[in-house]
Amino acid sequence: MAAPSPTSFISSSHFTPIQECDREEREDTSAAAGGCTDLGTSPKLYPTPLNRNMNGKSQTVKKRSESESDSVSSSDGPVSCNRCRPHAREKISVVPLDNSNGVNKQTYFSMASPNGIFKSLISSLTRKSPKSINESSALTAREEQWRAAVTELSQKLVQATRKRDEAVMEASRLKYAMAELEKKLDKLETYCHSLKSGIEECSGNSPCQIGKYNQIQSFQQSNQKQVIEHFLVSVSESRSSIRLLSRSLTLQLRHVGAKVYERISLLLQPYDIKISFSKNPRSMLFYLEALLNQAFFEDFESIGFQKNASTQVLNPIERCEANFECFNFLHELTWEEVLSKGTKHFSEDFSRFCDRKMSEIVAMLGWNRAWPEPLLQAFFSASKSVWLLHLLANSVHPNLPIFRVEKEADFDSVYMEDMGGDKARKLIPSLVRIMISPGFYVYGSVVKCKVLCRYNAAAASAVTAPVLSP
Repeated sequence: MAAPSPTSFISSSHFTPIQECDREEREDTSAAAGGCTDLGTSPKLYPTPLNRNMNGKSQTVKKRSESESDSVSSSDGPVSCNRCRPHAREKISVVPLDNSNGVNKQTYFSMASPNGIFKSLISSLTRKSPKSINESSALTAREEQWRAAVTELSQKLVQATRKRDEAVMEASRLKYAMAELEKKLDKLETYCHSLKSGIEECSGNSPCQIGKYNQIQSFQQSNQKQVIEHFLVSVSESRSSIRLLSRSLTLQLRHVGAKVYERISLLLQPYDIKISFSKNPRSMLFYLEALLNQAFFEDFESIGFQKNASTQVLNPIERCEANFECFNFLHELTWEEVLSKGTKHFSEDFSRFCDRKMSEIVAMLGWNRAWPEPLLQAFFSASKSVWLLHLLANSVHPNLPIFRVEKEADFDSVYMEDMGGDKARKLIPSLVRIMISPGFYVYGSVVKCKVLCRYNAAAASAVTAPVLSP
């Protein structure tokens, strides 16, 4: 006997099985009817289908889909009571609040099963990873851009600092140059004012200016002739007194020793002169006179024989008068008065001059013995004559200048006098060997300097040829 099939059992039974979903739906419906009476809507009760066919199930699914569509479409309106609690088998809807644009939007995340949750996490990770990579690459690019910008700005800052320092240095240099220019402009302005005042004084016809000009002219005319006469006499006296001192020293050299002779030979070595004290004493006299004149007339042009000395009397007329008065006072000074009172009692400038020249001559000759009185008297006469000559040269305005000649200079008979010409009358001097005494310019005339010369052999043969010819 065959077993009955389930279909036949169902068809033969008078009961229709209640499906699980329909029962849960009714429970939900009854719960919704009990809790939603406040909304004023009457719950709908669906009867259990008694037919055997499966139309109820399709209708239930159809109604469920319609209810879902209704809930979606009416999301903005009130919620029906029969749909307050979702079905157990329906998908749980999570509605986040999104206040953008002032509208709440529902986003559904399907959480039907753990597999769905895992899939949603995987999908979210897979969706976010490209974005994070892009963001990290963008941040790296931005950081590189910022670093490059900072590096460029630091370089520009260094360059700007260097340019600022250069500008400050240039400004300081310009400031210093402007200060120097202001000083020069002040000096130039002062000089222009002095020139203007001088021009006004020279071009002015005031009685004061005329009186000063006449005073200068009268003083020069009255005093010039007298000063020149005394000056020429003093030149002769100074040369003779220095020659006398040279003779006195030559006589004392015999008692001093050989060291002084060696010293004199060393002083004459630059002039290529070799002396013999025993064979030619006259040449020794000339050479020693030349050395003494160099010592006495050194710095003759300076005031008081002192280089860079300041002018005590600025008015030239008053200065000339003071020098001529001093000459007249010292001209009558004798050796006996000097022995009794000393040179400082008569003139401090003259006393300093004597002390300085004495020290120079002793150092020049290497003299280490006390000078006897005749030698001191000769030195006083030479010092006095040179000092008086200095006073007379500065007693006129402008003063009377001195001139000197160096060795190997061409001989000029207008300004030079050969001391050895009496021995070489038939020879023509060509070059200066050594200067014995200096010369002076006296306005339109000249006082010749005395020299020893070298002679030209060709010129000598030309002069003596007619004599030697038959």
